[in-house]
Amino acid sequence: SRCTLCSAGIDSGSLIPNKALRAAALAVKQEDNRRLFHNAALRKRRKEMGDQIDLSKRSSRENGEDGAEDGLHRGVQYPFSVNEKVLIKGNRRTPEKFVGKEAVITSQCLNGWYLLKIIGSGENVRLQYRSLCKIMNPQSTIEEDRCPSQPIQNSSS
Repeated sequence: SRCTLCSAGIDSGSLIPNKALRAAALAVKQEDNRRLFHNAALRKRRKEMGDQIDLSKRSSRENGEDGAEDGLHRGVQYPFSVNEKVLIKGNRRTPEKFVGKEAVITSQCLNGWYLLKIIGSGENVRLQYRSLCKIMNPQSTIEEDRCPSQPIQNSSS
C-alpha cells in the first residue's frame, strides 16, 4: 500500500473505504456490460438479417428471378423535378397551413427533400417527397383527379 502521489508507505488500517465511489464505479461497470451485451445482440441480429437477405438473393438468382422485384435493392427514386407543380398532401410534420395547397418545386435538396414555393402566398417551404403529390391534370380542381389514393383533408373540420 503506497500513496499514488508521493509513493510513501500507507498503513492499511488507516484507510477509510469510499462506499459512494465504489457504488458509482459498480453502476458504470454494469452499464458498460449492458451496452456491450446490447451492442453484441444488435450486431448478431444485423448479421442474421444480412445472411437472410443474401440467401434470398442467391435463391432468386438460382431460380432466374430478377432481384429488383423484391424491393430490397431498389434505389430511392424521387418522383419530382424542378419547376413541376405539386399538391401538398402532407404528413405528420407538415404544417397544417400548407396541406392542400399547390406549389412549384424550386430546387431538389438531399434525401428526397424539395424546396417549394407556395402558389398564391409566395411562401417558401422545404418538404419531403412523401408529403407531395403530382398534379395530373392542371385544368381540374383540387377535389378531382389529384392524388386519388390520398383524399384531401379539410382543415376546417
